[in-house]
Amino acid sequence: MKQENGVTSAMILSGGGAYAAYEVGVMKALFHGECPATGGTPFNPQVFTGTSAGSFNAAIMVSQTGSDSSRNVEHLETVWLNEIADNPQKCGNGVFRFRGNVLTFFAPGCLTPDPTLPFVQLAEDTTHLAQDWLRRVLAFAVSTDSPVRRSLELIDLMAFVSTEPFQRTLQRIISLNDIRASEKTLLIAATDWAVGEVKIFTKLDMTEPSGLKVIMASSAIPGFFPPVEIDGHVYVDGGVLLNTPLSPAIDAGADVLHVTYLDPDVKNIPLARLNSTYDVFERALIVKMADTFDRDVENAKEINQGLALLERARRREPFSDADLRAFIPVISRTSEHLKQNLPYRKLTIHRYHPKTDLGGALGLLDFGQARLASLIELGYQDAVEHDCAESECVLPN
Repeated sequence: MKQENGVTSAMILSGGGAYAAYEVGVMKALFHGECPATGGTPFNPQVFTGTSAGSFNAAIMVSQTGSDSSRNVEHLETVWLNEIADNPQKCGNGVFRFRGNVLTFFAPGCLTPDPTLPFVQLAEDTTHLAQDWLRRVLAFAVSTDSPVRRSLELIDLMAFVSTEPFQRTLQRIISLNDIRASEKTLLIAATDWAVGEVKIFTKLDMTEPSGLKVIMASSAIPGFFPPVEIDGHVYVDGGVLLNTPLSPAIDAGADVLHVTYLDPDVKNIPLARLNSTYDVFERALIVKMADTFDRDVENAKEINQGLALLERARRREPFSDADLRAFIPVISRTSEHLKQNLPYRKLTIHRYHPKTDLGGALGLLDFGQARLASLIELGYQDAVEHDCAESECVLPN
């Protein structure tokens, strides 16, 4: 892995559906040298890690030839606004479509390029839904589960969602050969649905025919997008277990990390006046993801603190009882790391995230062009105005 000035830097990109356009704005500021965190110097990370929509952003950045990150992020912005976004001149967005949607018969963007397209899609969708329904009815008839459980198994929202647009988008814009040939490190998180474990895919996994499936697997929101099978394993969205893949970047040797995540601090999201099932599940998901990320950040702080104490020990400076108590949690983690010949280094972590709620879970799938453009601008402004004290950066002692 190529280092600059002896420092290995990383860009960590979280999942968040359409909200990941915010990450494009953050990277614009960083890679153009307009973020205070880099002292006016254009940021050029050696490591990219991503989960869900963040894996899409990371893969595109790594797939671009050349080392000009500012030009590469401009290309990424064009992809979001022209390939991913929904606008009146297109037939839907570049991520998903609803099967059996009769509104396509009245959309000029669907009829202009190919007037037969809505008819072909409707025929294919009818066949798909009929076959799915038949399978579920047969399963209902032979199942020995309770009537309630059997009835619930007849309902599947995923049957009405097609990810064919995302497949076509990936095929058009991502070169697996360029990813494998890149000097950058790429790490993509997905969740092994059978065993409930995080799987980290690397550049070596980005081969035909499964390379593009890795990005689709990392982005497969459970219950909405269908799981993706790769080499006999079934995967879903990496955000289920690791929405902000900070620890893989640290394990890859990065010591300066710029992290984007797409939810505001939980304390800044007001409790609903009248709870609903939707509000409860949404907040539970946000709290869970925040807890995982916060634990990674706390681990980084402990690493810095532990290494600072080791330096003091080498200088034969005295330790207080408080110093010793602070060092104890780091001992086991440090020893395991050293056994793998992966020495710890002091870490710097800059954090970028929206200050307010972007719209909740319902906004994850809103790919309107104007909205994506506003998210990119918001991420850019937040990065330009980045303040370490406010963002609670992790800095070496």
